[in-house]
Amino acid sequence: MKKNFFLLPALLIPIALLAQFDKIKTTETNRKPVMINNQPAVIKNTVANTVAYDFGKVKICVDIAPPANVNLPPRRNSGGSPVPKINSDGTILQVGVTQQPLAGATEKMWNPGDVISVYLSPNNGSDWIRNRIQFYAKKWEDYANIKFEFIPDFKAAKIKVGLFNTGQSWSWMGRDVLSNPFNAYTMNFGWFDANTTELEMSRVITHEFGHALGFHHEHQSPASPLQWNLDKTYKYFKEKNNWSSAEVDWNIINKFNQNNTNYSAYDRNSIMHYTIPDDLLLVGSGTTTNYWISQMDGQYARLWYPAAPKGINTAGNLRTNDDCDDVFFKVEYDVVAADQVEFALSLGETNTKKVTWWKQIGIPRTNNTETVLWVQNHSLIREENRPAASLQIPVNEIDINKGISFWKAKMLGVHTLLGYKWNVLPALKGGCRITLIWNRDSCL
Repeated sequence: MKKNFFLLPALLIPIALLAQFDKIKTTETNRKPVMINNQPAVIKNTVANTVAYDFGKVKICVDIAPPANVNLPPRRNSGGSPVPKINSDGTILQVGVTQQPLAGATEKMWNPGDVISVYLSPNNGSDWIRNRIQFYAKKWEDYANIKFEFIPDFKAAKIKVGLFNTGQSWSWMGRDVLSNPFNAYTMNFGWFDANTTELEMSRVITHEFGHALGFHHEHQSPASPLQWNLDKTYKYFKEKNNWSSAEVDWNIINKFNQNNTNYSAYDRNSIMHYTIPDDLLLVGSGTTTNYWISQMDGQYARLWYPAAPKGINTAGNLRTNDDCDDVFFKVEYDVVAADQVEFALSLGETNTKKVTWWKQIGIPRTNNTETVLWVQNHSLIREENRPAASLQIPVNEIDINKGISFWKAKMLGVHTLLGYKWNVLPALKGGCRITLIWNRDSCL
């Protein structure tokens, strides 16, 4: 018995199929999904003037129009540009990023770093099958900054996986699962059993979880060079599935709109590509069956779901251009809580000459104020001596468009704002610690 993939977005599961899914109640939609029946091993040539070929090994996902009037929550910024490098003089070197985003539905992609909860039905199948689903789904985590968390709570899970022996495997697309008022299953594996090979497990599971991440079929990518033999393709699907020409266009021929699709260069080895026999194409060769996430799949998954930006620990010296000031700095990443930035200021020495008197830095806040951090060693006001101090500020409250200000006690101890601003804040991120040691404050 041959097996066929199906891609079903939210709210478009047929009533007959839903009835098998723990008796979940729903209503009939205006447009029913088009299903492909199980294919025989050999297709008889019943269409005139059509070359006979074995189409039974072709695995087809049927793409249905997205549900109407579904408003998905906005996505966060998907980029996460690289953290600029900080030079030893305190200046920052901007690092650009180029994204050549496998074909994906932009608005249905998840946010990088999301933890997506998954429920595996305990009905049908076996613990071994459920184990393999978890194993191969998590193959995407080797490339994408995303986590699949398998939980036992059906209602709480975003992705709800069934193991209903229908001979059909399908998945909703990406974040369509967030609009699921009837708590329907959003993915199904319809032919796994004790005899299913590891290759088949890999092929089907990684493919369907690719859809769950928002990835389209590669043969319908805007970059696809495939040239279909339209007469033969229309006749075949009319004979086999009673599809109209419009349905063949929608499910097989049409390419996705490049205005709302991210896509790489065409990848015939993509796990999101299905097998195509030579006879359906006007020129060139068809494609073989793909079992693994391809190299280009992995590259694209990293680009669209990038890892959290990481900075490079660095150190150097700042010159305020006042009285031969020398302020040592060190910037460290991922050393404090991820939602905080720590600032530490202390008084140092140069050639055994200790720095005294009052020093202060000001960290700009998004509410147009500054948070100050001050230190001093003063022989006359010992009760106020504080040679070192530190504080933490929530990263989302720091105004990165402004610089850190520097103050010091000058003539007669007057607290004076220096003309120097350190514009380092765009290179910081949550989890950073920035340490400043004022090692020299005069030219003597």
